[in-house]
Amino acid sequence: MGRSAHPRRRASALAAATALTVASASCAPVREDDPDTLVVSTFAFATEEFMEVVGEPFEEETGIEIVLDTGTNAGRLTTLRINEETPDTDVVLISDYYAQIGKDMGLFVPFGPDDVPNLDHVQPWAVDPDGYGPAYTFQLLGLMYRTDMVEEEPDSWDDLWERPEGGYVLPDISVSAGPMFTLAAGEHFGTGASDTDAAFEAMARIGPDALQFYTGSTEVTSLLERGEAAMAPGLDNFAMESVEADQPVGFAVPDEGRVMTANTVQVVDGAPNEAGALAFADFLLRPDVQEGMAEAMYDKPVALDAEPTAVQE
Repeated sequence: MGRSAHPRRRASALAAATALTVASASCAPVREDDPDTLVVSTFAFATEEFMEVVGEPFEEETGIEIVLDTGTNAGRLTTLRINEETPDTDVVLISDYYAQIGKDMGLFVPFGPDDVPNLDHVQPWAVDPDGYGPAYTFQLLGLMYRTDMVEEEPDSWDDLWERPEGGYVLPDISVSAGPMFTLAAGEHFGTGASDTDAAFEAMARIGPDALQFYTGSTEVTSLLERGEAAMAPGLDNFAMESVEADQPVGFAVPDEGRVMTANTVQVVDGAPNEAGALAFADFLLRPDVQEGMAEAMYDKPVALDAEPTAVQE
């Protein structure tokens, strides 16, 4: 699988201008040194599956109680910034695009194999070049579509720009697919993934006719399953749940403008339980845990010894 437009090193002014304005957050109560609890800021979907394959096994192995704090990438980043003087969160699971913003803000701390030994056993591209938290899973951006409303499987982003009958929805910038869609548009219509001028010009042509901009990854699957839209850019892990449930939903990765996004694990600067956060990061990178996430949540693993998913093969 090619990585022609991986965004780990390409976070741009786009997010700086928009990411922190889409959500509000209140200050959390102050936590001091707290080795018995681990507050994990994570995505607001598949939390039951996450606790089953990651959270509960970690709790049983370490005796540390996990408390989940869920929300969008942008909203959770806002909360971290508000509370940066007295952080309540220990570890953050966040898409690579927003992880870069958090790094630039000084919200996270770097760490290496001495603290997280499994860093030595992941795909080389998954290791952050600046020493911050690595990718622990990744997804592909593609086109989700109704198989009963779209005659042929789409093989190009042009199929979306042709405004399919039945309508289409687009990702808001606050969801993981949003920045990736911008990169894909720049790659396909411009000189490369970083060509934001070409991307915005192209998106301006289809934005006004979009049925809506979705703000949650599970929202787009619901819209397609109900037949309220015929096509949408989205991530493969959400599409696969609909596909395997025998819904009339397909997923296709365009031949040009391929983009992947990674979920990263970050340790918060000043975390009340930094040792627990590092142990959690190491736990996430274990091959057996990676395989569990792949089976339960359709995320693709980065651990070298983890069994690859069908998409990776």
